[in-house]
Amino acid sequence: MTAWIRACACALVMLACDNTLPSSDGGTAERPEILELRAPDPAVEGSLVEVRGLGFDDLGSDPHLSVDSGGSSAGVLFGMPDDVDGRLLFELTGEVVSALGSGDHTVSVRLMGNGLSSDPYIADLSVRTALPVDLFEVPRGEAHRNDVAVVVGAGIVGPTEGELTARFEGTYTFDAGGDRPVAVSLPVAPLERFDRERGVIVLTTDIGALAPGTFDGTVTLESRLVSGERSESAPQSTSLHFNPPELFSLDPPNGHLGQLLSVRGAGFLGGPDRPDETTLIRLSGRFVPEGGSPEPFSGEIVPEFVSGDEVLFFIEPEVRSDALVASLFGHARGAFEGTATPITIDGTEELEGSTIPFRFELVGARQVVFVRFLPGFYDSLRRFGLHRVADEVEMVVQDRMTEIYGDWAVEIRFEEPEDQSRVAYSILEVGGPDPNGVGLFGYDNTPGKDVGNLRLFDAIGGANAETQMDGYPGYGGVFVESFLYWSENPGLGAERPPGSPDPDPLFDEVFAEVRARPATRSEGVGDGDPDRVAAVRRAIDALGSIVGETSSHELGHSLGMAQPFGPPTVYHNDFDGDGCLMDSGGDRPLGERMDLPGFSRTHFCYDHPSYLDEIL
Repeated sequence: MTAWIRACACALVMLACDNTLPSSDGGTAERPEILELRAPDPAVEGSLVEVRGLGFDDLGSDPHLSVDSGGSSAGVLFGMPDDVDGRLLFELTGEVVSALGSGDHTVSVRLMGNGLSSDPYIADLSVRTALPVDLFEVPRGEAHRNDVAVVVGAGIVGPTEGELTARFEGTYTFDAGGDRPVAVSLPVAPLERFDRERGVIVLTTDIGALAPGTFDGTVTLESRLVSGERSESAPQSTSLHFNPPELFSLDPPNGHLGQLLSVRGAGFLGGPDRPDETTLIRLSGRFVPEGGSPEPFSGEIVPEFVSGDEVLFFIEPEVRSDALVASLFGHARGAFEGTATPITIDGTEELEGSTIPFRFELVGARQVVFVRFLPGFYDSLRRFGLHRVADEVEMVVQDRMTEIYGDWAVEIRFEEPEDQSRVAYSILEVGGPDPNGVGLFGYDNTPGKDVGNLRLFDAIGGANAETQMDGYPGYGGVFVESFLYWSENPGLGAERPPGSPDPDPLFDEVFAEVRARPATRSEGVGDGDPDRVAAVRRAIDALGSIVGETSSHELGHSLGMAQPFGPPTVYHNDFDGDGCLMDSGGDRPLGERMDLPGFSRTHFCYDHPSYLDEIL
């Protein structure tokens, strides 16, 4: 059973208190607040405790949770890695379990970190030192290899709490005749975090063999807690018939170079922990290139294994005759029509599934860009007074870049792509100070001028030794802290570097108020005094636009601009044009970069639009 543990009482007067504290940068930090605490029922040593609330970013990189009971400390829990905003995970230690003892408790917990502390949160917590396992329902009937099957019982534990396995014992009878004994244990995991009653098992080829057949026998659950306590359920009988692999669908039914397409089906094999197993898909039919004549086609795809019901079809790009094409088909655009057949392999055994009609459309090149914000970016936002509204700034950056490249097949993403191979998307890093030490706004440190965009995988960021060998700055990316040099008072404690701009009064007009009094989260979403909210919004939009335009400019270099049909060592426009993105940095007014009224809107000039039409 899953238990949501809620506060038992809260003094109403606390709601009226000032919820800010001094911070290390001389400003104010918002006090973290616990809204909800979740734990399995019951909890054991190693159980995860989930805390949800507000203001967790200010706790730093090492938050911890103090646990008190009956006025005495039961111990401290330390944070575990987690990537969900507004949530922290802690592992229940043996020390705290021992201090509390087996039973139901009312505890007081407090979040701490970076010199900050939340108010106490009162919660009920059930703790046990032993957890008997039981089994009520087991999988049965028709199945495929690597199906995820559910067992129902009691005492299901997660990986931090111990080990849980399902022991299969019986006989495997092949459809083609013959049989073999089975005695194998497979790992069991909770169906959902904190679920004590439902677990999942992957039905691997260890139950019998690859060939179709039927397992008849029993299933028994066996558990061992991290404390050393062991438990075993009573056996349950079952019968499972395993079928050959099947293909169901391709999602999406069309794709661009470098894309990973999801192939759905059943009975797929593979994975790094099963090196002797793999899945193939045999294609037979014809490929019709765009504007060309049909060509007979026969070949095999070796997809990437995800699970028993999903593999990924990678449209691998390849350079042929100075152009990108799909290595499988030899063209960038066109359509395949024919059949597809799944084939699974386990060592020397091979099993062929049913053949189905199959159609796929190849739609050419698309540039996917992963914009990665580095820790230095968030540190530098403090100097702008915008560190608590970082997410609002990021949204403007994404909107600005998407608008600039909106007429072409360019996707700007702030999450690492899962539907692209790493060789098929670029990374652009947005950081704080310029590590080259010259005050650059940004720098494309990828090697050479990639005319034709033959590299879909550029990394605009980090250090590039090849670029350094050519005598150019080695560190690439976008350097937000350099924007402060537009201010009469950058506040960076050093002389202006040679690459920095001259001060522009417009910068201090926009940012002076929020630099003097940093924006709060509520102001960032429009709550508060209207004049103050407007000033905060203007600063967010201005900085987001500068970052977005600078990022778009560096991406333009990566795509082969400016002057893609000009000299290979010329990277900017020869002449200044109103709103031209690929002008030299000194030719672009600050108001234009901020996307303010009265200034030219940013766009691609000269032959850049036709070039982008050609490559994207």
